[in-house]
Formats: sequence, structure tokens, C-alpha cells
Amino acid sequence: MNLEKAPPDEKYAVTCCNCQASFDALTSSWCSCLVTKRTLVCPSCLTCFCKAPFAYRQKFWELAPQSMWNRVITEGETAFELPPNPPPDELPRPLVLVVDDEKDIQRVAVRTIGSLGYGVVVAMNGIEGLEIARKYHPDLILADAFMPKLDGREMCLRLKSDPETCETKIVIMTAIYTAARYKSEAFREFSADGYLTKPLQFRELQEVLQKHLAPPSRG
Repeated sequence: MNLEKAPPDEKYAVTCCNCQASFDALTSSWCSCLVTKRTLVCPSCLTCFCKAPFAYRQKFWELAPQSMWNRVITEGETAFELPPNPPPDELPRPLVLVVDDEKDIQRVAVRTIGSLGYGVVVAMNGIEGLEIARKYHPDLILADAFMPKLDGREMCLRLKSDPETCETKIVIMTAIYTAARYKSEAFREFSADGYLTKPLQFRELQEVLQKHLAPPSRG
């Protein structure tokens, strides 16, 4: 698809929802959140607006010029083909298994976790997550709560009930089950080690890895 480029002097000045600084949305970077539709990073405070109030995000896109929408289209057209998981003995440790059925989240997770020095493998759903967990013995599993075939909470319970995998740390991620009662339920009934609300931002992801894993091996 051929898209018209923004004029050299065109800007889309917006105010950051976090620090109130003004920045140009046409030149700012996309965030690294584990989310299907990424947003932009404020160059002043390095915060994106994935978790900004709905009214802020709605106004941002209502006022966006065509060149901003062109950026979104170009970003969405970037093809991502998930590479096959390497053999277990070829992966660095600690190893993270990401279980999520959304390709965009897989892409961001593989790139972000790998950039921090950890090994990473991916499963498309809970059933595949069980198989890969038993084959690769990851040190940490990040699993979406709501997936086809088998949801992440039930997958967590099955792994925690298996003597072979019961020591694996498992963190449930969700954009749907966000009420406090669901978090308590995940710990009490599904034996989860952590519970996070999506979109999971880079700093939050880094904190989760540091909390549950040893530092990545070097060379």
C-alpha cells in the first residue's frame, strides 16, 4: 500500500497524560508494551499512554491527522512470523515461556524479553503451553488468562499440580479479569505466583523477570 508521507513541517503536538509535557506524536517512538495495539512514548518521561484514561485516548485519535493514521497502518502491516522454538539446549537461561494467542503480543514479548538477555519460547494456547512447559522446563511462564482451548489459569493449575513442573513460577496476565476478586482467585484456586493487568509495560515486565528469575547468563 502506498501512503502519502507527512509534509516535512507537519507536527501533531499532544500533551503527555503523565507529565503534561508537549511532544510531537508524529516523531515519537512506539512503546514496547505487551499489547495488541501499541501507543506512543513521551520523550520527556518515557511513559506511553496504553493505560491512559479512555477519554484521553479517544481525543488523541479523534484529533489525529491523516499522517498519524498512516503511521498506524504502516505499523500494522509489519509482518511478524513467529520463528519456531529452538531446541531446549540451544536457549539461554533463565528461560521464559510466553503463552498468548495474539501475534502482536508474541512479537513484542519475544523482542523485549530477548533484549533483556533471557531465553524465550512461545505457545499459542494453554494446551500447547502445557506441552512446551513439560518439554522445555522454563523458569517462568507468562500466560494470558483468556485463551482458546485452555485458559491460562487452568493451565497454571495443571502445571502446579504436576510434580515435574510444580516449581515453575507462573504469572497470569489479563486485560479482562481485572477486579481484585479475580486476583485473589488466581492465587487461591489456581496457585499463580503473580497476577498482572495488561497492557504490561516494559518496566513492569522487567520487574517481573527480576523478581522471579536469576540474572541472565552472559556468554
